[in-house]
Amino acid sequence: MARTMTRHQPDSVVYLYGVTRPPVSNPPQVPGVDGESKIEALDCAGLICWVSRVPAEDFGENLSRKLEDLDWLAAVSVRHQRAVASIADKQDMLPARLGTVFLSDSSLQDDISKRKAALETDFSRIQGSEEWGVKVFVLPARVNLPPKVRTGKEYLQAKSSLLQSRTPPKADEDVKRFAYELDQLGVATAEGGKISGGRRDLQYQVSVLVKRADRTKLQNLLRRFSRDWKDKRKIEITGPWPPYSFVSRESESKS
Repeated sequence: MARTMTRHQPDSVVYLYGVTRPPVSNPPQVPGVDGESKIEALDCAGLICWVSRVPAEDFGENLSRKLEDLDWLAAVSVRHQRAVASIADKQDMLPARLGTVFLSDSSLQDDISKRKAALETDFSRIQGSEEWGVKVFVLPARVNLPPKVRTGKEYLQAKSSLLQSRTPPKADEDVKRFAYELDQLGVATAEGGKISGGRRDLQYQVSVLVKRADRTKLQNLLRRFSRDWKDKRKIEITGPWPPYSFVSRESESKS
């Protein structure tokens, strides 16, 4: 059963894991994001908010500074993900971002009320679906260098060939076809982040929302392209995840 709004405790803030539709499932048997608090269901404008009461000292005004502590951040991130995954395993869930906190139940209620129309649209989109991350890496081409470099010209030619082998080509028709088929299979897609110089071999990445019933179709698609791209490209996939990339965030508040 979901709880109604409770009296605010000045030494705590309300940490939001995500939102589900009723009815309420049993609370997950994992600790809250602080490692101690219980996770509870709160009735919010006809939706169910999954929250914990966490120390204001760590998750209130000092949260930005605490997030710079990598050890603290790592522990909090793991607990957040475990909580979200435990809830999403039982029902469709719109997960909140790490570190989404509210000063009181009433401020959370107000935020959900303002965003309810957008959240209902999100629920319709993610129903029965899960998120997968897909990346395509280009494999380096084999370069046959001369056994001996005798002149400056041969040195420059060998160096040019080596550099070209390390630079991935732009997405060609094969990759565009892969992206098209992935888009057709999925309910929706979202950019998986910018392809930067940090991974020179990364050619394509995307987050895709796929119906759970279509998981086998996704696996078959990936298997087919992996076979066709042998010695050319490598596909990496992560998931399934709760649909983090498919939640409307525009009005999410921390007040």
